[in-house]
Amino acid sequence: MRTAFLLLTLSVPAAAQTLEQAGSFNFASMLAAQKAILRASLPAAEARRLVKAKLAGSGVPEAYVDSVFDDPRSRLFPEIPPKFGTPTAPVPPTPYDQYRKYFVTPANLDAGVKFIRDHRALLASIEASYHVDGTLLVGLVCVETRYGTAAGRYPVFDALNTIIQGVPQRSDWAAREAAVFLKMTYAQGQDAHGVLGSYAGAFGFVQFMPTSYERVAVDFDGDGFRRLNEWPDALASAANYLARSGYRAGDPFTPASSIGRSLRSYNHNDNYVQVILDLRDELLKRNP
Repeated sequence: MRTAFLLLTLSVPAAAQTLEQAGSFNFASMLAAQKAILRASLPAAEARRLVKAKLAGSGVPEAYVDSVFDDPRSRLFPEIPPKFGTPTAPVPPTPYDQYRKYFVTPANLDAGVKFIRDHRALLASIEASYHVDGTLLVGLVCVETRYGTAAGRYPVFDALNTIIQGVPQRSDWAAREAAVFLKMTYAQGQDAHGVLGSYAGAFGFVQFMPTSYERVAVDFDGDGFRRLNEWPDALASAANYLARSGYRAGDPFTPASSIGRSLRSYNHNDNYVQVILDLRDELLKRNP
């Protein structure tokens, strides 16, 4: 999932974000990039102040916020700020045939068939509760995180803190997302540095931003927590998101229908919408 105002690069699902940055910085270039961030950034103390301001009245103690910022595991990722840069020339869209080949593969379809068989009762229960097609949800989690196997490699708090400090034009937005994220980890007793996600801060099997989590995530298994790394909550939360975005059961599975529009609200990318619809069709052929 990506928020509407983020740059075009954020329309790439977590599963499609290659790891070209991983290991690509030698020590000298890493230091240079880190210095560049610091030159153009908000001071660390200002980042902390912004997040605390967003948490005012939330019940999250300032001492908790300080403990997260001061944790020795905290770090900035110099490869993240350039992803928010403005392209010097228009970026041509990826041709759909090329995009489709990345996702509609024999391996993904085989894994999707197995996923449906393993979670058939859960998918049926979610479909009955939210009136959202279960096979469509399987296509969505294939694209977002390869059925939960590629949910991101960045600690979510550190990714958001990097954006606060290193991308000044996004500081207020990232501080809001970081504040909501800390509300979640505090309430659920989670390690704020242990939740991994995308470079933009989306996390979980269905890649919610923290504010989307706060708004639409559900506790479908009734254990008292809304956890997007557990399939009942993750799939039901995605279904709830689509239902709230105008999904109407019985409409055709086309980009122009309410179903297609609800997918577009999840990710504002025409290729994304079409490939999930195509994955649904292919999965139904193999597992009707």
